[in-house]
Amino acid sequence: MGVDRVVIAVRDIEAAAKRYSELLGISFWNGGVRSDYGLRAMVSWDGGIELISPIDNNSMVARFIEKKGEGLFGVIFRVSDIEESRARAEAKGFRVTGDVDSGLPDGFKVFKEITLHPKDTYGIPTTLVQSERG
Repeated sequence: MGVDRVVIAVRDIEAAAKRYSELLGISFWNGGVRSDYGLRAMVSWDGGIELISPIDNNSMVARFIEKKGEGLFGVIFRVSDIEESRARAEAKGFRVTGDVDSGLPDGFKVFKEITLHPKDTYGIPTTLVQSERG
């Protein structure tokens, strides 16, 4: 339980990854392009940071950066059982807006995420993740 990683929206993902790598001494895994979300992702599993950048001007990330500027886009919390967490969230009135199915990142044998509506989480896009490295 706790924070798995923070998600930061940036214009230039390569420059941001280099900057955080230099500052924190961490490495980034290329999460690739997610055309269904209109973004490119890079993740530092050891640093607890996910960088996202828009691949087109109509994506949610592009609109976020245009409206609010670069910065904190969301928080991902680690849970031990995603289905139990989903049931608890829904029972408490949190709206689950979808499953984030990114497939299995390198080095994981379990990786499941759900997203919660930001209006239910004080304006911060929030994701719950169950993951197991293996």
